[in-house]
Amino acid sequence: MLVKEALKINIYIQEFLKDKKGVAINIGSSTADFFDVSQPYIRRCVLDPLSENFKIKNIDIKGEDGVDLVADFTTNSGQELIKKLEGNLYLISNLLEHIPDYMVGIESIKAMLKSGDLLILSGPKSFPYHPDPIDNMFRPSIEELRQYFENDFEIKDLQIVKSGTVFSSSVLMQNPKSTGKAIKSKGSLVNLILNPKFMLRMVRNLFYPATAFCMFAVKK
Repeated sequence: MLVKEALKINIYIQEFLKDKKGVAINIGSSTADFFDVSQPYIRRCVLDPLSENFKIKNIDIKGEDGVDLVADFTTNSGQELIKKLEGNLYLISNLLEHIPDYMVGIESIKAMLKSGDLLILSGPKSFPYHPDPIDNMFRPSIEELRQYFENDFEIKDLQIVKSGTVFSSSVLMQNPKSTGKAIKSKGSLVNLILNPKFMLRMVRNLFYPATAFCMFAVKK
């Protein structure tokens, strides 16, 4: 998640959710290490403000610290497990590009949410290939997102959020302590600098624009 993407979601929380309460289902949450260490602005801008009125349930396919339920939302069994949590708000961020078929993910969202449920959906519009564990390169336009969702959802807001370049919006610029930890885990900084692939990525990221789509919608 980009920093400005998290800030946009924070605006959704303030504008659309200030008088709402319930259970927030965070699908594709990743782990506590991810949202507390690697990208701590997710905790500050999204999870903490959301937790003031919602009980948050973190869902992921990885059974690690910070994950409340291990489930695959694209399967019938996974959807049944998630439905038992009785959520009325669904946060799905930077997930549709990391499943084999993004249309299966979109149809799963439509099937899983009931009338009146709230949806915050976000993901990359312009961002390099980044497998986790795969990247299907889902980079939709505003028009495509409307086509996918407007028959089943009342779209309250849908925007493309600009975040500079991949380099300027990265953890390297936003969270130096976390980045230092990541570098140590991969080897010395000198070895990274001498790695041609790393240097090519760095040069690319200096100029590659980073944008994200952000949507707030209500299931019809």
